[in-house]
Amino acid sequence: MNSRRQERLNLSRPGGPDAGRNTLLAAIFQISHDMRLEYRVICELMFHDDGKGHDAMRVNRKEAQGRTRRRLLAAAHASIVEEGVAALSIRNICGAAGHSQGAFYSNFATKDDLLVEIMETHIHDEVMFLRDLIRRADGDDIERTLLGLAGRLSDLAAQPEWSLLSVELQLHARRDPDFAERHRESKASCYRLFGDLIEELAQRFDLRPLLPPFQAGIGLYGLWMGLAVQEDTGGPAPPDAMLLAFFRATAGLQASPLESVRG
Repeated sequence: MNSRRQERLNLSRPGGPDAGRNTLLAAIFQISHDMRLEYRVICELMFHDDGKGHDAMRVNRKEAQGRTRRRLLAAAHASIVEEGVAALSIRNICGAAGHSQGAFYSNFATKDDLLVEIMETHIHDEVMFLRDLIRRADGDDIERTLLGLAGRLSDLAAQPEWSLLSVELQLHARRDPDFAERHRESKASCYRLFGDLIEELAQRFDLRPLLPPFQAGIGLYGLWMGLAVQEDTGGPAPPDAMLLAFFRATAGLQASPLESVRG
């Protein structure tokens, strides 16, 4: 028996974890035989790789799942901003994203997992942006770098969608003990990210911070989140000035007046 016929017979056998897929492939092979199509052509049509298609199939599936995950995250974030965490439902998220609830559970174990990832992803991306700003600093111009860091964090604090999400997550953690634990873990991850930012700043400009990087990261995260919450109501000083003062104090530099650095 030639190898191609043996493969067709193996694929047509019932049972096993791949039974559904094998049945489908067996049917396709039968059609190909009737239409006198070569095995290579069938594989190119199904997998795009001239008979070695399983890797390509997995890559395409991974890319599709990534797109689905991003759509679900975007739909959930938009719903939180408009209606709050309490009104958030998996059904509505899936409807807005154009996916089934099965797609949701293929990406997230629970709604809480999704909420945590939304905030963590945002903070991770922003801290990476700030660390890149430090790396691209010209020479030893620390003042310009600190102005850039303070200005960027101030702008983010002024964006209502993120301040609303932060408040909603805090309130949700107070109401739900199970989510509270996840929220604490998420904040600890954010503290480390901000601590890494402080550490990179210190190394780049050969500073000797007054606090260990992790403790300074906790302080910076708390200040930033506090400014985000009170942005609309005003505070004792402009947000950018308070952030700049924090960076300078942490780095052991001379304090500056609490006036907006933007004039």
